[in-house]
Parts: sequence; C-alpha cells; structure tokens
Amino acid sequence: MGRILPRQGGPRGRAAAAGIVLSSLLLLLVALGTSAVLLFGALERAQTTLLSERFHLAGREGATRIEAGLRFGRPLEQFLNLDALLTEVLSDTQGLLSVHVVAPSGVGIAAVGAPDTDAFAQDLARAAQDGLRAFASGGTRMFLTPLRNREGAVAGFLVLVVPQDVISRELDLAVTGGVATLIIVSAVAALMLAVAAGRMPGAMAQVRVARWRWMLMPVVVLLSAQIAYSVFVLQTYRNSLADTSVAAAQSIGLRVQQDMNRLLALGLGFERMPGLQEQLQSVIRISDAVEGLHLRDGDGVVRLEILSPQAEQSWFTQLFPTPRIAPLPFVLTGADGAPAGQIELAVAAGSIRAGLANQTITIVTVAATSAFFMIELLVLMQILLRRSIARSAARATPVTTASELEPEAEPFHLLARPVIFAFVFAWALPLSFLPLKMRSLGGELFGLPPDLVLALPISAEMACALLTAIIAGRLADAWGWHKPFAAGLFLSALGGAAAALAPDELAFIGARAVTGLGYGLSWMGIQAFVVQNCPPERRGQALANLMAGILAGFIAGTAVGGIFAEQFSQNAVLWTSGALALAPFGIALITLGRHMKPRPQQAQARQGSMFAGWAGLLRSPEYMGVLLLSVVPFSIAQVGLLYFAVPLYMDKIGAAPSDTGRILMVYGVVVILLGPRLSEVIDRSTAKLRIIVAGGLVGGLGLAALYADLGLGGIFLAAALLSLSSTLIEPARSAFVLNLPAVKQVGLASALGLQRAADKLGQMIGPLVIAAAFAGSEIVQRVAFVGLGFVGASLLLGAVMLMRRGRAASVSEAAK
Repeated sequence: MGRILPRQGGPRGRAAAAGIVLSSLLLLLVALGTSAVLLFGALERAQTTLLSERFHLAGREGATRIEAGLRFGRPLEQFLNLDALLTEVLSDTQGLLSVHVVAPSGVGIAAVGAPDTDAFAQDLARAAQDGLRAFASGGTRMFLTPLRNREGAVAGFLVLVVPQDVISRELDLAVTGGVATLIIVSAVAALMLAVAAGRMPGAMAQVRVARWRWMLMPVVVLLSAQIAYSVFVLQTYRNSLADTSVAAAQSIGLRVQQDMNRLLALGLGFERMPGLQEQLQSVIRISDAVEGLHLRDGDGVVRLEILSPQAEQSWFTQLFPTPRIAPLPFVLTGADGAPAGQIELAVAAGSIRAGLANQTITIVTVAATSAFFMIELLVLMQILLRRSIARSAARATPVTTASELEPEAEPFHLLARPVIFAFVFAWALPLSFLPLKMRSLGGELFGLPPDLVLALPISAEMACALLTAIIAGRLADAWGWHKPFAAGLFLSALGGAAAALAPDELAFIGARAVTGLGYGLSWMGIQAFVVQNCPPERRGQALANLMAGILAGFIAGTAVGGIFAEQFSQNAVLWTSGALALAPFGIALITLGRHMKPRPQQAQARQGSMFAGWAGLLRSPEYMGVLLLSVVPFSIAQVGLLYFAVPLYMDKIGAAPSDTGRILMVYGVVVILLGPRLSEVIDRSTAKLRIIVAGGLVGGLGLAALYADLGLGGIFLAAALLSLSSTLIEPARSAFVLNLPAVKQVGLASALGLQRAADKLGQMIGPLVIAAAFAGSEIVQRVAFVGLGFVGASLLLGAVMLMRRGRAASVSEAAK
C-alpha cells in the first residue's frame, strides 16, 4: 500500500472534501446523462420508424391497386373511380387525415379529405418534386408512395396525410416504459456514483501507487448502466418490431382474403382464377414482413406456394434470435358461405433480424459516443482532483510530498485535452449536414454548378481558418496562446448563431466564414500551448494525444449533431453549436488558468513584424516540401471525403444523418486507438520521412479503391485507411518539421501556424476540387481520383527528399 496523505481537518477541510465529492459526482452524472439521453433518443427514433411503417404499408397497398389500373395504359388523370379508391384507403387506415394523388410535378390530381390550403399544396409539390418518402408540413406528416406505369416510369405519387399528434400520441405510449426504465437505471447508477465520488479523494491521495484504480468504479458503474439500458432498448425494439411485422402480415392477409372471397363468391374455383400466382406474388411483395404464402383447398391440400424473395443477410444479422411466430391463417369461404380453403402467411424472421442488427449498430454507436464523453470527463476530473488534493495536502505536509500530486507533473497535453475536446465537440455538431443545409436554402448561387455551391460553406470556413491560423501562430509566440484562443471562441459562437439565423445561401456562407475565423484562432492557440511547453523528444507523442482528444470531440460532435438534427432540426443544432463554443473558455480557466500569461521570451517576439522570419521557412525545401506535398494533399483528401462527399453520398442512398456520423466515427476511432501508441514508436524512430511517405500511400490507395464503388463497405474502408494514414503522418510530420533549423529560428508556434494554414488551404480547396473536377463522374469516383493524386504527391515528396539528401551528402563529401 502506498502512503496516504493526511486529511485536512476542520470545517474548511470538510467543505473542501465535500466540494471535491460534489464536483466529481456532477461530472460523472453528466457522463451518465449523455449516455442515457443518446440511448433514449435511439429508442425514440426506432419507435417512430416502426409507427410510420404502418402508413407506408397502407400507401404501398393503395399504390398496388392504382398501378393495376395503370397497366392498361390510362394516365392518372383518366383513372376511373380514383376518388372511390382513395375513399376506401382513407376508411381502411386508422388515423389518416386525407389521401391525395399528385403528378410527378406535385400538381394535385385527386384528393379525399382535408387539408386543402395553399401552404399545404406548396409543401406537397416540393415533397413530390424531391421524391421524398416522408415529409412534415404544418402539424401533419405526409407519406409518399410512387405510382409507376407499365413502362416502370413514375406517373405520380399516392400521398397519405397523418396529423402529427397521432404519431406523437402513439409514440408517447410506446416510449413510456423507456422513460420509467431510464429513471430507475439512472437513479441506481447515481447512487453508486455518489459512493464512488466519495472514495475518489482518498484514492487520488495515495502517492507512489498506480492511480488508475480510482477510475475503475466510476467506469464500471457507467458501463453497467449503459449496458442495462441498452438491453432494455433492444428488447423493447425486438418486441415492437415483431408486433409491427405481424400487423403488416395481418393487413396483407386480410386484403388477400377479401379479394379471393369475392372471386369464390362468383363460383370460381382456384384453378379458374386467371393470373392468381402473379397477383399473390405482387401482393406479398408489398412488405418485407411476409416470408411466404400457402394456399390450401377445403381438403387441406396445398394448391399454391409462394415464397417472397428475401434480402441476403450477413453473418452479423444471422446472429440475432427472433421470436417464433406461427403462420397466420385466413379462412376462405365459397358462394354458399362454407369454408373453401385457407391462406397461411409466414411472418419473415429475416426482416426482424435485420431490424435488430441495425438497432444494435445504432446502440454501439451511441455507446462509443458516450464513452468518449466519459473518458474526457474522467481526464478533466483527474486534473481537478489532483489539483484540489495537492492544495489541501500542501497545508498539512511538506511541499516535496504535495508536489507529487501537482498536475504539472503530468504531460501538458493532458491539461489541454479537455479544453480541445469541448471546443471541437461544439464545432463538429453541424458537420454531418452542412451541404444539406446549404441545399435546403436553395442551393443556387450566381449560376454556379450545384455541387460547387454546396461546397462553398465548407470552403469559406476553411479559407478563413487558413488566415487566422497564420495570425494565431504568430500571436501565440508574441503574446501567449490564450489570447487567440479566447478570441476564436467568441467568433465561433457568433458564427454558430449567424448560421442558424441565415435566411439565404450568401448569409449562410458568411456565417460559416465567421466560424472559420474563430476555428483557426482557437485550434492554433491550444496547439501552441502544447508545443511551447513540451520537450522536443515528446512533441510527437503530445500532439498525437492531443489529436486523440480532438478526434474524440469530432466523433462525439458529429454523432450527437446528426442525432439531434433528426430529432429536432438543423437550426437547433447550429444554435447549440454556437452556445457551446463558449464552454471551452471556462474549462481552460480551470485547467490552464495559471498558464494564461506571456512567456519571458515572448516580449522580444513582439518587436518584430507579423511575418518576421518567414522568409527562412519559405526558402526551406524540406519545410515547403512537406507543406505542399503532404499537408495540402492530405487535407484535400480528408475534408473532401469526410465533410463533403460522405454527407452527399449518404443522402443520395437515403441514409440518415446519424449514419453519416457513424462513418465519421470510424475515422476517429482508429486515430484514438492507434495514434498514441504509434506516436511513441514514431518519436523514437529516425525514419520519420519514410513514415510520412508510407502514410500518404496508405491513405491515397484507400481513397483510390472507391473507384470500384463498393458501396457503404468501401466508404468505411476508405475512412479507416485515411485515419490510419493520419496516425502515421501527423506525429512524424510534426516531429520532422519542428526540428528543422529554419523552424527553430522563426519560432515553434509561428511555424506550426503556417503548417496549419497549409492544412486549411487543403481543406478549403478539397470540396471545390471534388465538386468542380471530373464532373461526369460519381461523387465517390471523384474522391478516388483525389486519392491517386495523394499517392503521387507522397511519392514525389519521397523522391525530392532523397535527391536533397543525396545532394547534401555529395557536398559534404566534396568539402572533406
């Protein structure tokens, strides 16, 4: 056992201890609350999807009946008894407000029920023109089903309109149990966390003992609470999914029963029903809930067996057990009312498995997101506890003993990590939908190509970040890191609010430009703190660990932003992003307050001009070669793929913003897991240039593989390889560049600022390159071409550096 520092007695000591316990408990509850809210949001979205499926199914059934008439070649405008068919759909589907048929342009053809307002007609026309499946409008929700003619072209849409409060009322009933379970699990976990928080000061006060043990109980409690609620969510969703599948099969079976009873009432036998097999096949294909159909005659003999084609399932999907659901029987009656046979529908187990697999992926995403919150909060808690205990111990023990607990004994990047996490989290909230938000404002500007217009907000943001990154590095060397950092937070908050209020495309681009100004200042300010306070032999490791905090915030921000955009709105996320941009300053005051003052050598740096000494950097082949052939190409590839191509590609295939967040998460997870470990090896290596080139080849070839258009799997692979490229390049590049003689002359933060400016230059032109170049190609193929360019730039960098070293060796040999 290690020696434990004595407690500080008296009321003041007890008050300090109580403050430690309460602050620890508060941070732990924030982590627990984040997990609970995200898991509850996942349950709520899943239940909304299941509730909406009932209306989608009704729309598909009605569309099938209309399409049967369209096969005769009549246009929708000449469809006989269309109003009567819509009336039947309205009466057969509980909760509907109205039913409409519209042309592909959105012009109304027929309607039964209300509403009939100009605003509703405009929203309906816009939804039809955009080909949406569901659309909210003025307290209602529209469900659109395409109507196809005999050539397979879209002839119009069948639209079911449901009052939003109908879905909300059913949703409240569905998630009531989830709320109760959430409260119970959270209360039990909070009680256990209170006990853990009370033990933390004692655990942290043990010197010369591994202090990771103090984290064990909070981690176990938080993970246990998350697992318990996740199991409940999965079980609830499993039951709801099974009920929805049975209800869908029941609805299809009743329709088949009614249609066949009409034919049997006319005296037709099964053998005399023309096209019976084709008709039944088309009916059961309406929903994935039906796996097969058996038609038996009065003697129980199977007269017809139809199996619905099911999607091929992965090994992961097949792992999930499904409830055993007996076939649903429907009795058929003849002309005399006597039983004439029976239809049996088999409920598809595959669709239930697929739904469970998808929900499990969602829960794992939520778990990973909340885990990032938990880790960063525990890091912050460690800093606060150590500092508080050190102050208490200093009053009762010798300074030498108390100094063992000083947070400065830890690497400086640990002090900065909670700050950078909070900043990047706030900034990353809207990243998963920026191009989509731009398109919702009109997406047209000065006659530019649509893809180029969608790229402008990101490019403007990165262009402004480029400018301020240059300035921030110089300011950090001259006046201290904290001043550009604080100014950047204010501008980021202003930009978030302006983006939420933007009425048009130009205003939105301007708002993101303001955000970029703040982003460049704050990003560079906090990195300047790290490079100014870490020894050269640990800078690669320090920056890699800082990058882990950055990517943790990036992952959590994009995932949470995507989820909140689905639940609330894009503007709500933008407002939240702006408000949270100010939070990192409060965290910085707590963790880094004593370092917010200029260093002694900075007074001399103020006397020079803003660009003093940069001539040496610009004349350095090594420095400029890394910037132009590594930093810029990597940034083009990174932003072009993650912030621009992925959101547009996912939207094209109908994926949700949260799915985009999952792909962005893959990028960050690899860096977080591998970055700190690889950086230790890279810091000790003497082949940093080779590592830079190898990293470029890994990332570039990963993007180049997208040319084969491998679908979602290819996107995930490209993101993973690009992140592996980052873990190799970033620490090797920083260690290589910051040790160059030209860099030491101008100042570390200034050189790093110019490097980050090159980074922002690549991020600025990345979306523009993909949007403007190779216009005839698919979006992922454009990214593949960028990947090939990244490969070429990396090989060229290696060749240039080898020639440079060979020339230097020749000069040295001649001098001898």
